[in-house]
Amino acid sequence: MYFSLKSPTLFEPEAIPSVNEFLHDEPEEKSERLAKIRKFAQWLVAQMERNGFSTNGLGLDGDGWVFEVPSDAGFVMCIVSNLDGDEDNIGLLVTEIGGAPETVARGVEAMLSKSPEIVELNVAR
Repeated sequence: MYFSLKSPTLFEPEAIPSVNEFLHDEPEEKSERLAKIRKFAQWLVAQMERNGFSTNGLGLDGDGWVFEVPSDAGFVMCIVSNLDGDEDNIGLLVTEIGGAPETVARGVEAMLSKSPEIVELNVAR
């Protein structure tokens, strides 16, 4: 499931990547764009844990901020990015891998739909 959204209170247009957040062999702009959504990614992980989904932590790679939600059957990969053109638009890809149930994606959809932090939410199944 793919979510496209805006979150004015969690988007930091002036954020600068830390030394550890510069992606090697990638344009500097990519690291700068991902730094602007760091606060949202951290908020999302915290919200998911508050809603009963355990996560394995948050990491950064060339696709964006990445974390996994373990499952009895496989796991769910979540990637938070804003690399598709609109700088203040945030994308969230939630993918079930190895037979993981769709409960995580549905839970994320419900959580984002109810949050006052989120505006202009679009969902593609």
